[in-house]
Amino acid sequence: MTANHLRALILVSVAVVIAVTLAGAGVAFLLGAIAGATIAVLFAAAYLLRPLQAVRDDAARIAAGDLGARVRLRPPGPAGQMADALNRVAERFEEQMETASEGQSRLAAALNSSVDPVSALDREGRILFANIAFEATFGRSLEEIAGKPFAYVLADEDVVDAIRASREQGLRKISIIEQSGHRFYQVVTTPIAGGGEWAVLIVFHDLTDVQRTEQIRRDFVANVSHELRTPLAALKSVVETLAEGALEDESVALDFLRRADAEVDRLVQLVEELLELSRIESGDQPLVLRETDVAALLAEAVERLRPQAERAHLNLTLELSPGLGLAHIDGSRIERAVLNLLHNAIKFTPSGGDVTLAAQRDDGSLLVQVRDTGAGISQSDLSRIFERFYKVDQSRASGGSGLGLALVKHAVEAHGGSVSVESAPTRGSLFSFRIPIGN
Repeated sequence: MTANHLRALILVSVAVVIAVTLAGAGVAFLLGAIAGATIAVLFAAAYLLRPLQAVRDDAARIAAGDLGARVRLRPPGPAGQMADALNRVAERFEEQMETASEGQSRLAAALNSSVDPVSALDREGRILFANIAFEATFGRSLEEIAGKPFAYVLADEDVVDAIRASREQGLRKISIIEQSGHRFYQVVTTPIAGGGEWAVLIVFHDLTDVQRTEQIRRDFVANVSHELRTPLAALKSVVETLAEGALEDESVALDFLRRADAEVDRLVQLVEELLELSRIESGDQPLVLRETDVAALLAEAVERLRPQAERAHLNLTLELSPGLGLAHIDGSRIERAVLNLLHNAIKFTPSGGDVTLAAQRDDGSLLVQVRDTGAGISQSDLSRIFERFYKVDQSRASGGSGLGLALVKHAVEAHGGSVSVESAPTRGSLFSFRIPIGN
């Protein structure tokens, strides 16, 4: 019942009372009748309006966002039909909101599962969403950066220009950037059609490993060229000298032929090491695992290099813990790895120094260590010492190929093991490798 209906009811009641009075009732009776009629009408109105007020209150709760609210009282007549309609609207709206919430949750979960940093921006370039990878990469939580311009997180001119092109022109842009710590990213900015508040999606692809691989490839080509050029130039010089008359002097000719032979040996060693490394990396040379006497294998390696150590006036010692026993390994691969480590230690240890090969069983693994009192290695070189062709400055003049430690690393990792090095300039080096051999 509306206010107009209430006023009409009161007027009707007053008219009835006046009619009764004109029929002969007194003034006192008239006033009492009017008061009684008014009170009766008010009680009736309150009774009739209470359900409508309840409908209004429940509708207000729904409008305020209480999706679980419903009209609890159903008045008779049109008011009841209105209550039913409101309940149906509320149920449908709640279902739609639940569906939208589920879709948003699935989208957020999908984006958070991505290893690539992802962020969504509004039409003003402000951050609305950032996945977990984005937070970890840039060290900022979504709560901290939400609503801020993207430049607040990454003030890169190319990325900012790409975002502007996506927002204003609807263009998809790709940029390559380098962050601190020498990390490279491909940044893709894409306009979002029909994304509501989301206007631009930004995805970061980490290209650091790709860039590193490309750099290794370039270094490999450059190093192979360098290593081949030196012996080839020496051979060419020998041939030219012999051709210009040195053949007539037998002693000179023999000296130059020995030089040529040494350079050919160097080329052969380089080619063999390259081929072995290629076979190991490609998997074309599988391990030949046999029960191997570890102590005998290491002792043989020491004896093979003892003459070289004696010529360099070095003390070469072998320290083996008792109980090494047998190990199921590729003996030839492990022996070559040990020989490479010993050869390096002898080469870079000055006269009168010490080189020690030690081995022991340690928690189901074979631990082999080569210690020297040599020149040591700087911290800047340690992280790359096992790369192919990588040489520290001191070894550039040594005549090595720079492949020995790479071969050690691959041989050990083929056995499921790991290599490590501890060193400092003038304090010597400790090369270690560990391979699982069981208890």
